[in-house]
Amino acid sequence: MRVPRPIPAVTLDLICALLIATCALAQQPSPPPSIAPAPQSAPPSPVHLRDYSQPRSAFPKFLQPYTPRQLELSNLGNSPRIDTLMRDGKIYLSIDDAVALALENNLDLEIARYNMNIAEADLLRAKSGANILGINTGIVQNTPGGGVGGLGGSVGSGTGGTTIAAGGAGSGTNGLVSSTLGIGSPITSFDPTLTGTLQLDKNQTESVSVFSPIPVVAQNAYTSNFGYSQGFQWGGTLSGGFNNTHLTTNNPTSLLTPQLGSTFQFRFTQNLLQGFGFLPNTRFIRIAKNNREISDVAFRLQIITTVDQIENMYWDLVYPTKMCACNRKRSPTLRRRLKMPSARHKLALCLPFRS
Repeated sequence: MRVPRPIPAVTLDLICALLIATCALAQQPSPPPSIAPAPQSAPPSPVHLRDYSQPRSAFPKFLQPYTPRQLELSNLGNSPRIDTLMRDGKIYLSIDDAVALALENNLDLEIARYNMNIAEADLLRAKSGANILGINTGIVQNTPGGGVGGLGGSVGSGTGGTTIAAGGAGSGTNGLVSSTLGIGSPITSFDPTLTGTLQLDKNQTESVSVFSPIPVVAQNAYTSNFGYSQGFQWGGTLSGGFNNTHLTTNNPTSLLTPQLGSTFQFRFTQNLLQGFGFLPNTRFIRIAKNNREISDVAFRLQIITTVDQIENMYWDLVYPTKMCACNRKRSPTLRRRLKMPSARHKLALCLPFRS
């Protein structure tokens, strides 16, 4: 028979210390899982506005005011805001985010923004004394899902599912709006006009007269003419011309060869009745300024219309989602009520049947 040996006190103390340490580690709360911070919203892309109603400087390039400008192309890509709203394969979209996405990725606003540039360019055209072309002031609306009733409403009938309003894109000749400008005095060009002509004419004529000293008569005519013309807003017109001719011939009977002729003409014309003063000659400028204001109001109205459509679409999406969640919460209660017979039904089962 074996007798168990007693365990040394040092060993017991070591075992107790290990058990206490293990219990302490087990009781410590586990660290919470790290939650990835929500990404910050991307800053909106800047919109560089340029005033096209002001001409470019002629220094150092003399012809720069008369050359066409390069217009920046619209950004047709999606804004980076949509990527910042994606987390774990789901999109967290608030009403503010929906409106911001619509304003950043809406082609209707890009069209309205071009209309503002067209209005400013039309004002620059009016400052030169030319007729204005008009602007588009239509509001594109009824985007599919954004009309009355949301997804259940009628979609637009225009290009791309939108409605073309009066005065909008595509109305008028060549897509431009024709304004009623009335009948008034003609307006001269307020920009200076320079003209120049250089011409060389050679003429050889066979002689048919017996008295002609040479069988073929040759003549060379050189012409160089220069002109300047400019109108003013008070109804005056300044014009000047410098004409030069140089004629040579091989006819010996001609007393002078070459023959030189130069004329200089300076003229100023002022209308005294029709077309006199600033009012009739600057009427297109005032109309163009009003059209620019109208274009700005139309752009603001386009933003309001777009925001209204987006809010309708957003709440039309939130409503069925919330209704589904509410029905899921109510379904267990409804099931329990269906399984529980009513008190009247129980009383009817207890009463005897009478014929």
